[in-house]
Amino acid sequence: MNTLPFPPNPGDRNQRPPRPDFKAATAKLGVTEQQLKDALGIPPHTPGIDSPNSPK
Repeated sequence: MNTLPFPPNPGDRNQRPPRPDFKAATAKLGVTEQQLKDALGIPPHTPGIDSPNSPK
């Protein structure tokens, strides 16, 4: 019996966890995405860093 809080086969450990669904969270909380990010302390997006189109 597996009593650990995660699945027995976590997959690729180098893979990033899924991003939070800010849109769903903001709708449920009744706040803007920016208000939620400010409350969580998430830094603003910096162009060219960690963007899907940035070269690796």
